[in-house]
Amino acid sequence: MKRYLLALCVLVCAGCTPSVTKLNVKDIGSSDALSVVDARPASEKENKIFSLLITSKDYGIVRVGDGRLSPSAVRLLQHETFQKFAASGRQPTVTVRHLVIYQNMRSQLRSGAVGAGVGGALGGLVGNALGTHDASAHTTVIDELSFGGEEYLRGNYSAAENPDKASVWVIYIATEIDGKKVFTRTVASMKPHDDGNPFAEAVQLAIENHLARYDVDTNHATASAAMAAAVEVGPSSTASVTALATPQSPVPAAASSTDASLAAMAQSVANQLKCGTVRPHGDAIFLASCGAYDVAIDCDGGRCHPTHTVKSESN
Repeated sequence: MKRYLLALCVLVCAGCTPSVTKLNVKDIGSSDALSVVDARPASEKENKIFSLLITSKDYGIVRVGDGRLSPSAVRLLQHETFQKFAASGRQPTVTVRHLVIYQNMRSQLRSGAVGAGVGGALGGLVGNALGTHDASAHTTVIDELSFGGEEYLRGNYSAAENPDKASVWVIYIATEIDGKKVFTRTVASMKPHDDGNPFAEAVQLAIENHLARYDVDTNHATASAAMAAAVEVGPSSTASVTALATPQSPVPAAASSTDASLAAMAQSVANQLKCGTVRPHGDAIFLASCGAYDVAIDCDGGRCHPTHTVKSESN
């Protein structure tokens, strides 16, 4: 009975949203003017515990409501969209069809209940083992059909996505920006890294990778298609799509080990886009030649991702 009560308490605390994660977003007021239509189903904004029964198939999965994060995920999406298009002078039309977040703690809670039931040194070892479980963060493009069915299934993960069965956030974002629809799914570990907040980091990563599927310069349709296959590259991330089979381009020499590391990660992104060798273009930004245009690759927070295209210097 004790093990069931322990797992029940953990799950109830998670579902009740005991605290709000607050973010200090620089210049967030600058994006107030960008119009965003929140067309999500009302349920996506609310907390929900799918089951408190440890033997249930939907046990350990929680839908996280808008109140868990301040500013909300939609407000962060609005700001990041504004930032992305600001340089072009455009204010795109944005509709949010879905933005919903799930916690999947099933394996951890069930194993924790077993550890509590065993007790003693062995039970403690079970609990300690749970704390070491981690998962690589990644984002994939999905379609509407994979979002259907029973809702709790949206919080599940595959063995390939999460081989250690770590507790994870599963975040879905579907938007339409200037007529282009993109639907992404991000899986990110709930385990803290360094001093960061894993929930805030997961939401920001999901938004960042989602918007990377949009091209700021609509004249470069080819670049947009290439960026749709791009993924973040970082110390704890994996490719969200199958890597393109292209030869590895040499990484230019860097002034320090940190610069070399960023250049290597930027080059990995460039290789996936079938672009050439990266070259520095400001602080933590690299350019890669992709024929008639260059792709800017921004490296920040240990990850690199394509942000926009620019006119090639050769043209």
